[in-house]
Amino acid sequence: MALLVSTAIAGGSLACRAEDGLVDVRTLPYIEGAMARPEATKYPNLSASYFGAGTVADTIASTGRLLAADGWIAYTPPFEASNRSRWYKKGAQGVSASFMSDGSRTDRSGVSYSSQRLEVNLPFPDQATDIVYDERRPYLGCTTAETVDATLAFFQKELTALGWSPLSAGAAEARWPDAKVDETSANGVRVYFTRDGNTRQLPVMLSLQRSADNKTSVEIRVAPFALPQDLAAGPESAGLPRPERIKSAGTTGSADSVKREAHALIPAELGPVLAFYRRELGKRGWVEQSKDTVVTTDRASLAFTSPEETATLQIGRKYDLTTVQIDVQVLPSVIAARAKAKKEADDRFIKDALAFGQAAIAEADAKRPAAQTARGPEAPLRAMDGSNTPIPIPYTASNIDFDGADGRLAFTSSSSVSALADFYRSGMKTLGWKSTPSVINNPNMVVLNFSKAKQSISLTAMQMGPKVNVTATGSGLKGAPVAAVASNTTTTDNAKSVEQVLESDGDTDYPTPKQRTLRSLGTSGLPGGAPFRHELSASIPSGLDSVLAFYRRELTQRQWQEDTKNAVIKPDSAMLAFKAPDGPAMLKLERRNDETTVSLVVRHPAEATKAGILPAPGKVRLLFGNMGDAEVSVSVNNKTIKVAPGVGGPQNPNGPTMELPPGAYKVTIKAAGKPAHDSTIKVAANDSWGLMVGPDGRDMLPLQLY
Repeated sequence: MALLVSTAIAGGSLACRAEDGLVDVRTLPYIEGAMARPEATKYPNLSASYFGAGTVADTIASTGRLLAADGWIAYTPPFEASNRSRWYKKGAQGVSASFMSDGSRTDRSGVSYSSQRLEVNLPFPDQATDIVYDERRPYLGCTTAETVDATLAFFQKELTALGWSPLSAGAAEARWPDAKVDETSANGVRVYFTRDGNTRQLPVMLSLQRSADNKTSVEIRVAPFALPQDLAAGPESAGLPRPERIKSAGTTGSADSVKREAHALIPAELGPVLAFYRRELGKRGWVEQSKDTVVTTDRASLAFTSPEETATLQIGRKYDLTTVQIDVQVLPSVIAARAKAKKEADDRFIKDALAFGQAAIAEADAKRPAAQTARGPEAPLRAMDGSNTPIPIPYTASNIDFDGADGRLAFTSSSSVSALADFYRSGMKTLGWKSTPSVINNPNMVVLNFSKAKQSISLTAMQMGPKVNVTATGSGLKGAPVAAVASNTTTTDNAKSVEQVLESDGDTDYPTPKQRTLRSLGTSGLPGGAPFRHELSASIPSGLDSVLAFYRRELTQRQWQEDTKNAVIKPDSAMLAFKAPDGPAMLKLERRNDETTVSLVVRHPAEATKAGILPAPGKVRLLFGNMGDAEVSVSVNNKTIKVAPGVGGPQNPNGPTMELPPGAYKVTIKAAGKPAHDSTIKVAANDSWGLMVGPDGRDMLPLQLY
């Protein structure tokens, strides 16, 4: 192997000079035949890569020999040993080397050099082995064949040159009353150094020990008396304590996991660390089991219990750090009790929600026949243009979900069950499908079965409040789209070219043109109570101008007052605000598939006020509920409220409330002993929303109420 040097040096000047204390990696040796590979970096003097022939193992060995020949000494940082990384030091400069294969080729490999700043420079003895060194804090451990006296003389000379000076017993005790710097060491020596001025460091302890194999072990570390003796608590991790000052820390699991663990490396002596964990675990209700406690000078093993968990705490010493490992396990009896409680809470939530939904559906079902009679028969449904399904879909469909691979179709519609049944009986017959009678055929639910050749389709339409849920399955849905059914695709030419004067259906509160293909009137409110809001949905086969003129005329005749200053009218849409006799209203018109869709929403503030859900003008009101069996904290917009279990549901509707400006907000839910969970809501002015916490104390269900 030939030693090569980067050619970036020319005439004694560097194209990009290295920062003081940092080596220019372009001056480092690399294996013969290797080629530099450009890196996307602003500082090519601090990072460089070279690739050439040979395996990764070959390149590691060759690079180590070349750097050693150039005066670089290899070391390993504490707790950072790696098969493909190496670290080197030369005087006051450091470099790390990472090794890798050249893509997928194992016969070629490379080295990537990165300059390392030595924040604390400590001298390495000549011929030292097993070097462990931390460039970020004063720690050095190694072995040398030199005698204790020779090694001591070396460090006294080199540390003095680096700005360190001996620390006397008097000076140490003056600042650290418990310091004892005159203790003797069998077969060795222990001395202390300090460094003041701009490069001030905590005092260090140099320990030299002669072993039976005629080698001297070396360790430089921060003097124990200078380390903190009373550790302050930092942030919790997985519900477990840890000190504020750490070298590193990590966890597995969370505060509500069945199993969790926490580990840390702490720059303190074992005694203060042990005292910290005893104190902090005790604050959290853990009880130490003294019969299992084992404490020595360099190790501690403890067991703790709480009403629901057991924990083991292992504390040890490695290099100049104290290691901590905590393992926590939930008691089997508690796991079973939690599972039972969750099931009961889920069952209770489902039961209450089902009762609420059934009451709402029953109330809507009771009103539907009278409303249908008042507005007359529905017009035949048309097929939706541009459908990508093997069977037609009515124009009134929304939330369409089609899976051709599984043969499944689902959507919701504002049309009635009977209108949808007529649409499919007629449309499927036109496409050659044969209908088989079903025993389920009533105003709220119908099941239709179709067959053609060896294919079949089963379709169910079920009334769910103001909407009908439609689901279809079968082999006949595993195919290509069909053209619109001819009998259902007639277009009103006059709607395209001639604006009509539309005639009202005579509804005294929420009028609709007689010339319509869809009309649906829905309400929102509590079962048995007056509605907070009415919403009219319609589809009119006429131009936007005709529909707009119709509603301005009809609503004005019903004593509605338009806010003309804020009207927004465009060629394909319109939005108008009104003041209706019962409250504020909003009319939205939109052109879609040669028709004009209508959305007319009227709010009833008097009823909302009676129910306690009306927001202040321009504000948003949030109403909180909790279907779980434990209290939760809910934080919104830097405000936190407590929500007791069971409030806000059908049996106990009076939950806490909060008012906010309109906007988007983060909602944080926190239950005792569990991690916090975040979600977001976006709310508009004058809206009221219900925020219901689920039975698990984590998830939130937002419901618009007003």
